[in-house]
Amino acid sequence: MKKTVHEQAEVSFEEALSKLEQIVKHLEKGDASLEDLLAKFSEGVNLSQLCLAKLNSAEQAVNTILQQEQGKLIEKPLALQEEE
Repeated sequence: MKKTVHEQAEVSFEEALSKLEQIVKHLEKGDASLEDLLAKFSEGVNLSQLCLAKLNSAEQAVNTILQQEQGKLIEKPLALQEEE
């Protein structure tokens, strides 16, 4: 069953990466049907995009924390929700 964008956003980076690693192992075996391989590949692409979005969000959070204002480090609130 395919997850919605909202459900995928609730998946942690670690969960998505772990699932992506499982898919890669499955694809490398090559012992599944073409249809199954294509479905897994598609799921892997979606997971890799999710991981990239979460990494980009984390990078923005780090940059926000490191920004200096009048010689002081400032920390701004981080919005963890992904834009659709």
